[in-house]
Amino acid sequence: MSRYIFIVFLLFLFSCKEQNTQTDHPAYHNPTVQAFTDSIQMNPDVPQFYFLRAEALSNLQMDSLALIDVLKAAQLDSNNAQYLYTIGYLNLQLDKPEAAIKALKKNLDLLPGNVNTRLLLSKAYIANNNTEAALEETSKVLAAAPNHPGALFGMAQIKAAQKDTAAAIALAKQLLVADKNNYSASYQLADWYKAQGNAAAVTQYQYTFALDTMDVNPLFEIGEFYEQQKQWELAKQAYKACFVKDLDFTDAYLQMGKILYQQDSTEKALRQFNIAISTAPNSAEAYLHKGLSFQKLNLKDSAVAALNQALVFDHQLQAAKDALKKLK
Repeated sequence: MSRYIFIVFLLFLFSCKEQNTQTDHPAYHNPTVQAFTDSIQMNPDVPQFYFLRAEALSNLQMDSLALIDVLKAAQLDSNNAQYLYTIGYLNLQLDKPEAAIKALKKNLDLLPGNVNTRLLLSKAYIANNNTEAALEETSKVLAAAPNHPGALFGMAQIKAAQKDTAAAIALAKQLLVADKNNYSASYQLADWYKAQGNAAAVTQYQYTFALDTMDVNPLFEIGEFYEQQKQWELAKQAYKACFVKDLDFTDAYLQMGKILYQQDSTEKALRQFNIAISTAPNSAEAYLHKGLSFQKLNLKDSAVAALNQALVFDHQLQAAKDALKKLK
């Protein structure tokens, strides 16, 4: 076989391998996705099949694969506004705001009155650090509908991006007067209070939790707020409330353990880190703090084992490396 033919053969194999890697990705054979994969194999020129598979993949948190499918759908049907919107949305999810902006602007060319597209475009501009363009898009919506919830929330985020937190808070409060059950606005308002060190954050997080008691994160935020204020006992109470509501809330055990460690309650801290490991067996952070606790208790062998395990899960964890050096 000549050298030229051999190289062409290798390129062919590489091309096939790349194609098969995409075609045979395990996610394509997930039970919720398989039917769409089968439809694509039987009818590869039908754009809707790619779009439907993209939706299923996105539901599995496989946005990169979903984007590939929607791009294929748009290639087959370039003037489909729904495909363009989804391309914009997925690119924004994947932290690719420039690509999102391009797709969403094309969508608006097809459907100039699409409010949802304009608001998503505004978010993409914010992500791309272009607050002036974001302001222009959101203002167009508010000019037609002054109390539009999505536009008010978008304008609040623009003000926050412009470092005008007071205006952002005022807009979020205005939105909540009109829509008291707006979870996103309530959570964001609490976050802005927290960033200011404003005690109103606690009440707002509690209100947010009441809107969706399945999400314990607002209670965790209360713990973080109290930690920022160095109110350690209140922070511990907040973290305890987290794992009372959700026994698998790893971060709450970790934060509780860290406070106990700082308070020289090392054995109690160690128990919290062990519980964290039981809820998240691959947590490098939990093993790190377990190792540091053993070190503080002068249990060198146990400390070394825990710290080495932390490095198994995160080989770049510098704190574990530094602690091991001290133990040598």
